Amino acid sequence: MDSVYHQIQKNYDALSSTEQIIIDYMLNQPNVKNLKMKLIQNDLHVSAPTIVRAIKKLSYPSFTEFKYAIANTQGPANQIDSEENYETMIETFSSDFSKTIHMMEEEKLYAIANSILQSHRIFCIGMGSSVSVVNSFNRKLKNLGLWSNDYTEAAPFRDIADIATNDDCLLIFSLSGKEEQILEIAVKSKLKNVTIISITGFSNNPLQSLSDISLLTYQTPQKRKKLRSRLMLSVAAEIIFETVLLKKEGEKDDT
Repeated sequence: MDSVYHQIQKNYDALSSTEQIIIDYMLNQPNVKNLKMKLIQNDLHVSAPTIVRAIKKLSYPSFTEFKYAIANTQGPANQIDSEENYETMIETFSSDFSKTIHMMEEEKLYAIANSILQSHRIFCIGMGSSVSVVNSFNRKLKNLGLWSNDYTEAAPFRDIADIATNDDCLLIFSLSGKEEQILEIAVKSKLKNVTIISITGFSNNPLQSLSDISLLTYQTPQKRKKLRSRLMLSVAAEIIFETVLLKKEGEKDDT
């Protein structure tokens, strides 16, 4: 049912920034079945050929087929707010979980695992409510005997640019992918050829563009911006760690 999200994860990096905005826009429509291409053109100031090109890059032959593929994954709930009940909230989380799982591309997960295992040092980075995800993931890497530290405040971020080398990797958890302090360290690290891996929410964001590997998670659009759940970041972190374990065990079997 959610193969459309797997296709988006697989091909999202190949989209231009404008094309990513178009796909994000379509995914955020509460009733995408009734969406007209003309509305996208007017709201985003893009041409019809640009819309079609974005959709074809995701391996869908037409606008209609793509929007119905999205519609088939949408449940009755598309936003969580104070007027919705407990059952709706659980249904929405369940839907987000399913979409995020289907977006986990095997090739990309193994690429992340390889980078982690081959890096001299891993810098786990996050801010705000992403801190708990970062702390947990960092502890797991340490338990594997890897050199890993967590960085969750702006001041220590500045130290990373001084000590990180092209043998290291930055593992960044950021739902928005727009925090200025994180973007600053990402830019400085990229100039030093440090590998940058980001796990972000599904959107066109600057962190995703700066990353060597970017893993996207899905979350139903919400009215609450500052208190959005990091549950899907935790799901992605758990899958990444399990992939690291699989890769590590595979290397043992080969020796």
